[in-house]
Amino acid sequence: MDLERTTALLTDACARLGVPGAQVGLLHGDERVVATSGSVGVEDGSAPVEASTPFHAGSIAKSLAALVVVDAARQGSVDLDVPCSDQADGLWTDTPRALMSHTTGRQNVLPEIDEDLEAFVERVGEMPLVHAPGRFSYGNANWSVLDLLLRRRTGRSFEDLARTALGPDTTFGMPEGGARGHAVAPGGTPTPVPSEYAEAASAAGSRWWTTADQLLDYARLHLDDGGEVFHGDDVRELRRPHVAVPGATISDAWGLGWALWDRGEHTAFGWAGYTGGHRAYLRCFPDQDAAVVVLANSAGPLFGPPGGSALFDDLLPRLLTELGVPALGDAEDAGPPTPASELAGGYGPVTLRADGPDGLLLDAAAFGEPAPIPHHRLSGDTFVADGHPPGGMPIAVADGLLYLGPFAIARS
Repeated sequence: MDLERTTALLTDACARLGVPGAQVGLLHGDERVVATSGSVGVEDGSAPVEASTPFHAGSIAKSLAALVVVDAARQGSVDLDVPCSDQADGLWTDTPRALMSHTTGRQNVLPEIDEDLEAFVERVGEMPLVHAPGRFSYGNANWSVLDLLLRRRTGRSFEDLARTALGPDTTFGMPEGGARGHAVAPGGTPTPVPSEYAEAASAAGSRWWTTADQLLDYARLHLDDGGEVFHGDDVRELRRPHVAVPGATISDAWGLGWALWDRGEHTAFGWAGYTGGHRAYLRCFPDQDAAVVVLANSAGPLFGPPGGSALFDDLLPRLLTELGVPALGDAEDAGPPTPASELAGGYGPVTLRADGPDGLLLDAAAFGEPAPIPHHRLSGDTFVADGHPPGGMPIAVADGLLYLGPFAIARS
């Protein structure tokens, strides 16, 4: 691993993709490299990003919350396979395992900035299901239920338990000197956006701030099966496949807090954060005892580029080569294709229109996309945007649900 080469790659990509500042961390065995580029903000006089600059980790916190929950189960405080409502009053009928594996069918909702945790859990619990339980669909609200379960059963919050496990330097809430969040539109320049979310979503990833170096320590903990902090069986349970991801839009499967890839010589676990103008990625490769971290203070559009999502996609192939990790190939064929005309229709705020038998036009004006985005069939009923733009999310249709990346939207 070469720091100068990695820094040059990062600096070039940030300049091309509208990212004011970023960190890249590489881990291989006992060796590590942390490269930095740019500044914490776009204002004149903004401080440069250093290795000590914290970024918003976002939903990478879900794996940390899962660790805390399975550890509480090992201590006998909770049971992973008993409905939460049977373990404490005011909770959902789903089990902790179903909540962590995203198989509840519940709505993907985030709390208001000042909404009370108990009130939020009650509000979402009364909403209709997106689909019947048992299938994968990403749900941020699930993790608030787990936080409330921990408070009721252990007397301590997710944040308290996480600090005990990882150490007092674990930071929740934007710290002084943290990288400021930015949005950037295609062809535009980055503009500041708020970098905080509600405390009631902390276990989902609203408040964890970290550096690339700290995330490499976290990766090492997982690659070492918990070290002296967590039981090895519990750490391995997080990366055991619990449910397939329809269309392999984000990964092949989901464990408990981790996305999972198993594509021949390429095996990995990891996840990403998308919060308040930040993009964060952690990807671990157990066969090579290696990990990649990318932290960026520019989120970018959902369908990319520019921004942090595009930055990660642009850098990943070269970072894998640097680590000696086999390339991430395409997912296995997802089965016989359905004619695009049968997949067309309205799905919540977006619309699909057929463009021949193997093409779809995605109208995502609700997400700020000014024109329909042409997609072509990748395999089965999974489609990718024409040209494979970096930072774009594949879409898939399965049993009446449209998957925008990990998010399931029912056909309307």
